[in-house]
Amino acid sequence: MKKIVLILLVLTVVTSTMRAQKTSDTFANKDNFIGVGFGLGGVYGLSKYDTQSPVFGAQYDRGIYEFKFGGVLGVGGFLGYKSYANRYDPNNGNEKYKQRWNIVIIGARGTFHYDVFKVKNLDTYGGAMVAFHVVNYTDNLPQYVNYEDDHASAAYASIYAGAKYYFTPQFAAFAELGYGVSWLTMGVGYKF
Repeated sequence: MKKIVLILLVLTVVTSTMRAQKTSDTFANKDNFIGVGFGLGGVYGLSKYDTQSPVFGAQYDRGIYEFKFGGVLGVGGFLGYKSYANRYDPNNGNEKYKQRWNIVIIGARGTFHYDVFKVKNLDTYGGAMVAFHVVNYTDNLPQYVNYEDDHASAAYASIYAGAKYYFTPQFAAFAELGYGVSWLTMGVGYKF
C-alpha cells in the first residue's frame, strides 16, 4: 500500500508542476460523465476466498470547478457489486459447504482532471472515493461450526488514477488503476 500511495503522490507532484494544456477540451466545469465497467482484483479479500467476481459498477462525475493553472475538480458517485465465495468438502464429497458474501458498494468520488500527457482526446485524472460496502452473508455450514463473519458492512476508502480516451466528443473508453475496490477498472462512458 505504501508503494501505491508513494506513486500517486509523486504523480500528483509531477502533474502539478507541468504546464497545463486545455483540460476543458476533454472535461470542463459543468460537464457530466457517466460510465459503466468492471474491476479486477482488489484489496478486500485478496487471497482468502476460493472465488471472487469482478466488481461490476457504474460511476458518475461532474465538473464543479476549473482552476486557472489548468485542471478541473469533479465530484460524483459510484454504485457497484462484487461477490466472494468459499467452498468446503471436508469428507471428500460426502459433505459440501459454501459461504458467500454479496457486496453492494455505494460511494462518493472526488476527481482532479489534468492534462498530463498532452494527447488529443485524452483526459487524465486522479481521485479518491469513500464507499459503504453493504454485505449480505449466507452459508450452509452445520450448526456445530462456530464461524464469526469478519466481513460485516463497513466504510472503506479507495484511491485511483485514470484516463479516458474520447472516440467522439461524447463517447469514451476509460481505465483506472487504484487501491481499494479494484486494482484495475475498465469501461466505457458518455459525457453530456
